[in-house]
Amino acid sequence: MLNKNYRGLVAAAKAYAEKNCDADTHTVAASLLTASGTVISGLNSHHYLGGPCAEVTALAKHAEIAPDDPVRAIVAIYGPTGRVISPCGKCRQILFDRDPAIECIVHNANGLEPLSVSDLLPYAYDVTDSNKPQRIYFWEGYEGLVREGRKRQTIRFDDPFEVGPARLIFEKSDGETVVFDARVTKVRQAGRDELTDVDAQRDGFANLQELQDALDFHYPEVGRDIEVDIVTFEVD
Repeated sequence: MLNKNYRGLVAAAKAYAEKNCDADTHTVAASLLTASGTVISGLNSHHYLGGPCAEVTALAKHAEIAPDDPVRAIVAIYGPTGRVISPCGKCRQILFDRDPAIECIVHNANGLEPLSVSDLLPYAYDVTDSNKPQRIYFWEGYEGLVREGRKRQTIRFDDPFEVGPARLIFEKSDGETVVFDARVTKVRQAGRDELTDVDAQRDGFANLQELQDALDFHYPEVGRDIEVDIVTFEVD
């Protein structure tokens, strides 16, 4: 469901499309809404070699007119029909790079609805990822062991990490997220059947059997004859 401001944005985009779109070169209009309430619109420019989408044109106008007024939402209209359309993949990536929280108004089974770019592109390429600490996700039941310093490593299958800064992330069932800043100090490969009681104790378990039971719990379809990564870490 749209709020009053978003309904106004859709109406402005439809009016802009009706006035400026044609059936050949300019077939899509897009309007964006800024934090201050300003609406900025743009058209696509179709060409056989490609051409800017309407959302990109609107963003370019925004950079000229109101660069310090953050974009909050955007909607695209297909001119010949006046229908709300979803942004293409290229535009989703461009919007994500601008701000993953920008809301795109789309038409789904429930009618018009605002969804963040992150929702529309859940596994987007993030150019800043290479400069961020790696994220290591843990089952919430291990939080206490990490806090107490009893769990100093994690054993992973098809989940590679490297030596360097890390964030240990616990997404809990009650909706809370707990994060520890840490550093991966060592990564080594070993067969699952080569694990020892020492590995179990570093992982927070009393013995090897408990560790193997935990691996069966987390990787129920993986047998004992596979190679795993043993990731050692230190919490800051």
